Amino acid sequence: MTTQNNYESASEYQADAYTVDNWGKGIAFSVLGWETAPDSDTEWSGCENRTGNLVMRMIGDDQKFSVDPGDVTELAPKDFCRECGQIGCTHNVYE
Repeated sequence: MTTQNNYESASEYQADAYTVDNWGKGIAFSVLGWETAPDSDTEWSGCENRTGNLVMRMIGDDQKFSVDPGDVTELAPKDFCRECGQIGCTHNVYE
């Protein structure tokens, strides 16, 4: 996973949280959007193209990660803490 700050809406991802393969099953992530990157015409056009990855953020953190959408699994609202992002923590959970 690499850090990427450029992204556009990913409205098809409506859940509040997801797990990401290779990060274990103990951390919840939120989807920020589809990752975009400049191409050879971006300086002239101002447009960027989708890379095919999602930009995700660990809940309770602000660092962004580039993730393959095939590695993302939706979490139920009651399965993660909305404050710290840990799966199984019951401090701030919605039923």
